[in-house]
Amino acid sequence: MTEKENNNTEKWVKHLSSIQLPALSGVMQELNTVTQSDDSCAAQLSEIILKDSALTTKVLRIANSAYHHPTSTNAITTISRAVVQLGFQGIKAISLSVMLVDSLLKENTKERMLEWMARGFHTAIQAENLLKQSGGNEKEEEVFITSLLLHVGEMAFWTSRSDITNKLDEKLEKGSVGDAQLEQSLLGSTMKEITKAIAEEWQLGDHLQAALSPGHRPSKSTEAVLLGEEISFATEKGWDSQEFRDVLVKASLFSGLGLQDVRKLIEQGAEQAASVAVTYGANKACNFIPSPSEKPAKPESKGMVSDPQLQLDILREMGAMVEQMVDINTLFQMVIEGIHRGIGLERVTLCLIDPKVRTMTAKYILGENIEEWRSDMMFPVISEQDNLFAYSLHNRKSIWLNQSRPHNYNHLLNKKMKRLMDTENCLISSIYAGNRPIGLIVADRGQDGIQISAEQHESFDHFSQQTNMSLAMLAAKRSNR
Repeated sequence: MTEKENNNTEKWVKHLSSIQLPALSGVMQELNTVTQSDDSCAAQLSEIILKDSALTTKVLRIANSAYHHPTSTNAITTISRAVVQLGFQGIKAISLSVMLVDSLLKENTKERMLEWMARGFHTAIQAENLLKQSGGNEKEEEVFITSLLLHVGEMAFWTSRSDITNKLDEKLEKGSVGDAQLEQSLLGSTMKEITKAIAEEWQLGDHLQAALSPGHRPSKSTEAVLLGEEISFATEKGWDSQEFRDVLVKASLFSGLGLQDVRKLIEQGAEQAASVAVTYGANKACNFIPSPSEKPAKPESKGMVSDPQLQLDILREMGAMVEQMVDINTLFQMVIEGIHRGIGLERVTLCLIDPKVRTMTAKYILGENIEEWRSDMMFPVISEQDNLFAYSLHNRKSIWLNQSRPHNYNHLLNKKMKRLMDTENCLISSIYAGNRPIGLIVADRGQDGIQISAEQHESFDHFSQQTNMSLAMLAAKRSNR
């Protein structure tokens, strides 16, 4: 690629990243940074997802779908459990896919963008099925997200509004998968080069780079992705076309299945792809997958509200996790997720104390506008007279501060506490493992001005009590080992 072509490619990437899809670009990089780092943990991934209640709802819905969770009768009710159940990379793939679909569908949904999105889902399912059948040991979730992002450049481009976009649209034949010469003449670059540059700019990982530049000896997973893409293109030509007959032979050799069996696998894959696209909210795109199957998307709830059934599900799940000797970090993350999403409290933190019971520090945090909590939520707890947190800890007391309820705690409230939280609308509870102090749970409703209700207070106390019981049970189980 010449310097001029490289400059043109960079201009398109900058336009699509910073002007057309800035939110998508940012979250893609954030998620990939977390999941590629050796220092990452499930809590960090969960926190990114839980920042967005709509994303949380969709990720959990998809995690519980027949595609991802086909055999279990127990619903996954928390992001924490979803990470445990489906794996770090599995939840990353779901999250990236949801963000991609949502961001693209919010823009001008040109037919060509929907076609490329449909090809992405179709490629993903065909590639996964072929990899499973061939006995490949690569992670299937990487194959899924690689396939879906294989033409992220085209999808991003066809959301843009410009004279060049319209001109290219007019010159391409209906249903065309592209024309590199035409793209070069109008854009000064090609869709493939733009996709490669976006993959690098958005840090979309080595698997996608390998599929975009496969080389002479591609991995099994890369072969599956490229073959899945070829199947997607061929089926658009018709199930009895020469293109499909040719790719059928390749799929047979790759999978080890006979022609009749591999054809059946591919037909089932096309139907499955349409269903999965709907699950991810891409209803319009599934119309372009050569499949008769289409199911309506489930309605989604909007906004943060108290959900008694979700509270009950999470409390039950906490009990089940204790029986399985869950990692303590997962339990703590589940607690604050239950209070945040189940009870409907906008800001929640679980603060841990040091071994000498001198200070408490916020370790697990969820909600909006929590930057100060993360950096400044640190208080002394040596004496019960230090502050309200220390008082709650040493007296094992749950405290509800409400502007309509008089209290005698004013002498325990300092300027820092009043700056960090709404001291007229908050809940505080101490956490113990038997007789050993562990920390405190703190929650408020942020800046929305809505008062904490008596029901929310009662539910908060219930979660605090369940946390204490769970910690005591875990301690007893470990001591009996």
